[in-house]
Amino acid sequence: MNNNYRENFEKSLETLEDIQYLSAFSFSPLIGRAYYHLSEMKRIADSDRLGIENKYESITQVLDEKLESILEDFFLNKCKFKGLNYTKSTSKIDFKKWNLLIETLPEILSIVSVLSFHGLMDADLNENRLTISGTILEDSQLAQHRKFIYLVTRKLLRKKILLTFKGEKTVRTGLYKLTLNIDISHDENFVYRLPFKSGTDRGTFVGFSNVLANYRVQINQIEQVGEHQIIEVDNELNVNTYLGIPKLSRLESTNKEILHFSFLFRPISLILPMRGNLSMDNILRETKINEGEENKHDVSISYRTIDFFSLFNS
Repeated sequence: MNNNYRENFEKSLETLEDIQYLSAFSFSPLIGRAYYHLSEMKRIADSDRLGIENKYESITQVLDEKLESILEDFFLNKCKFKGLNYTKSTSKIDFKKWNLLIETLPEILSIVSVLSFHGLMDADLNENRLTISGTILEDSQLAQHRKFIYLVTRKLLRKKILLTFKGEKTVRTGLYKLTLNIDISHDENFVYRLPFKSGTDRGTFVGFSNVLANYRVQINQIEQVGEHQIIEVDNELNVNTYLGIPKLSRLESTNKEILHFSFLFRPISLILPMRGNLSMDNILRETKINEGEENKHDVSISYRTIDFFSLFNS
């Protein structure tokens, strides 16, 4: 077992080193190899009760260092960048997210390549998101890359990753600061729960991804965006889409949950009929069933989940 563990570990390092030194973005075969070997390492570590924590920490430390090395190699070896200011807080990143980051980093960097960034870049990584920001020219002709950015955004959505953008004016005329926000905070252990009231039902709890809690806004904030796509879910769980700013009274907007997602070229606001809250309801229900306590569950309250990522991926 130890020999197999070391062999998979060494092959993973070799694969990640290959990725590091690539300048083009033909990453898919290498990423597949890395994902396989790292999965094998985790499987072996999980089956070995002795020393699992130390093995896990060693693996994640290597992944941490390699990801930083890939970022530095990308930004320091291209003439249009003057350097990289990289900060991180990675102690809470679990193995699944490390795999996700390594697997999708080539696609993320491919967007950076086409956005005409120049000068000094900033990047920050924590357990919830990776942000990359820099300056672009006002006439950088972003529109010509619209289709490509849209396709990559959709690929990331299928992996439960939200890629949004924030643009800010700088003190220098014609220069803007553009930030990519790569949200990896989706967690199957949590749910964003809303108590819907539909027809004669006593109650229907609807669960969305926990990431919704990060995008709540007030009505005046989406009014400032101007005309954009609106997705509205009503009490009967019907989904309607339209363009324009909703005409909501102050009272209505207070009672509704309004969320905004600043996708590049296509900002979207999501309006839900009432406010929700983060819950570990999925975990609690599974635990009760495993403990043979399913009869204690209040069957008058039903529970449904909606894959809200698919709302944006159509």
